[in-house]
Amino acid sequence: MTEQTTVQSQTALPEDDEISLIDLAIALGEEKATILMVTGLFTAVAVALALQMPNIYSAKTVMVPPQQQQSGAASALASLGGLAGLAGSAAGIKSPDEMYVAFIKSEGLQNAVIEKLSLQERYKAKSVTDARAALGGAVRITPDKKSGLITIEADDQDPAFAAQLANAHVDELRVLMGRLAVTDAQQRRMFYEQQIKKVQSELAEAEQSFRKAKAQSGMQVTAVLAETGVRASAELRGQIAAREVQMSAMSRFATAQNPDVQRLGSELSALRAQLAKLEQGSGVAEATLPLQQQAVKSYRDVKVQEAMLEVLIKQYELARVDEAKEGPLLQQLDVATAPERKAKPKRAIIVLAAAFGGLFLGVLLAFIRRAMRKAAESDQGSSQIALLQKAWSFKR
Repeated sequence: MTEQTTVQSQTALPEDDEISLIDLAIALGEEKATILMVTGLFTAVAVALALQMPNIYSAKTVMVPPQQQQSGAASALASLGGLAGLAGSAAGIKSPDEMYVAFIKSEGLQNAVIEKLSLQERYKAKSVTDARAALGGAVRITPDKKSGLITIEADDQDPAFAAQLANAHVDELRVLMGRLAVTDAQQRRMFYEQQIKKVQSELAEAEQSFRKAKAQSGMQVTAVLAETGVRASAELRGQIAAREVQMSAMSRFATAQNPDVQRLGSELSALRAQLAKLEQGSGVAEATLPLQQQAVKSYRDVKVQEAMLEVLIKQYELARVDEAKEGPLLQQLDVATAPERKAKPKRAIIVLAAAFGGLFLGVLLAFIRRAMRKAAESDQGSSQIALLQKAWSFKR
């Protein structure tokens, strides 16, 4: 009897597996209406939503960021005079693609684009901050590490406006870079511009002071200075002032232990010692009256500022030449145009994804309904269903 029972149980196993597969097919067949209804409902909803979604067009522009001309900067350094170390301290500064991406994403540039295209009204934003957030979601900026190109893609329901939005970022970036010193030559040119303005202001003050002192003293200062050698003192003061400007600029990039800084310090000390020796030996302070001393000092200050201005103007012109060699700041490889085809939504993909999701949910629901019916047909299943309902009930 035992062996016969064992054989019967072994032969029943494949039958149970076969019955399970048959039950699966039966469950799907019995609940086919549920499956079709859920799948159709999901598909219909997806179709309705997809048709209501507006078409979004994506316009793209590709730009070439400025390239540093290191060879041009090096040739300019060889031509510089007393401030050569200053120009050299700025050499080697490069502008990676990330810097230009950061410029485009800056609040100042985004605010300019928002104001130019009236994006706050277009996006129905309550504040500029909300408009910037909407703009960030509509614009994608992608730098290419290999080629160095930067791609700007803008999305909008209007294809013409999408192209306008992409090109506006490039235009505002040009405006921004016109105010900033980005390249090596721009940095040197801007520094010399600031120094020239400063020296011109000091020269005007010195000339005014000289005219006043000359009128009070009533002497021919030029002849006196030619005889006493103060003209040489003025030239020395001009050299000292030039090196002081150079030292001030280099202090932003180098420490006191830098060899160039130490060399400049030694040159300044030697020139100051030479100036002190020359002025002490000239006899001007002993041979003239106080008013004449003031006139001599004022004339000397004018000559110092003139020498400084001459040195700075020469180097400013060299920086402008080097800046011209660098070419345009920004170049658009591909100007954004109105796209002919929409970029999104992908309606077919949305409907297919919803159909597959509804089919999966319908099959799952069919199995659950089949299991609940089978459980309700047996006493044990009925009690388990009652316990399940009690467990999930909020009434105690």
